[in-house]
Amino acid sequence: MLIIVGATLFVLIASVAAWIGISIYKIDHAVHHVAVPASLLAKGKNDLLAIVRGPDHFEQVFVFHDTGSHTNVLKIPSSLALPLTGGHKAAIDSLSLHKPDAIISGLDHLGIPVTHYVGVDLHMVDPNSNLGKLATGKLSVTSLISDPTGTTTLLEQVASHIYLGPGTPVTAVLSLMNVPTAHPVSVPTSKDVHGTVVLASAFPTVLRSFL
Repeated sequence: MLIIVGATLFVLIASVAAWIGISIYKIDHAVHHVAVPASLLAKGKNDLLAIVRGPDHFEQVFVFHDTGSHTNVLKIPSSLALPLTGGHKAAIDSLSLHKPDAIISGLDHLGIPVTHYVGVDLHMVDPNSNLGKLATGKLSVTSLISDPTGTTTLLEQVASHIYLGPGTPVTAVLSLMNVPTAHPVSVPTSKDVHGTVVLASAFPTVLRSFL
């Protein structure tokens, strides 16, 4: 369910943009382009890391892997601890979406390298606003398309909360609307003696099924 809700944001951008005639060029100039060292992204296999952070501590993390014939979806708990520089660890949900170096590096250390990045940061929006309801799945894309009053403004608001990594075009985000997300591969986790969420022993097997 969380994956479906997060993908709703990307579907909104694609579907509503087509409906009201907003060009990809305009969307591209509304989003934020963030810097990520090329050395981090060079290790990926063209996989896309997508993180949606909404109000009321709502967050989800997933990776899309294109196999050529279809796209696999890997669901990662936002509470998963990632290794940081200096030997420390931090949960994904405590790290910045605006500067995703630590997230991308940490995932790489765990065996999940990525090439592309998109973050949607809506954690500061009012959960009772249209944007907040959209972020948490309480407002459907269908209702927006059937009654597009004010949709242009909402689309621009969503776009202004999107952060794209180097080499990640807006078209990559729009393409997510075609990816089935009903059956994602979930990263298995457990807790260590300190209560930190870590990868479970079954992770290598799960990762092989994802790749």
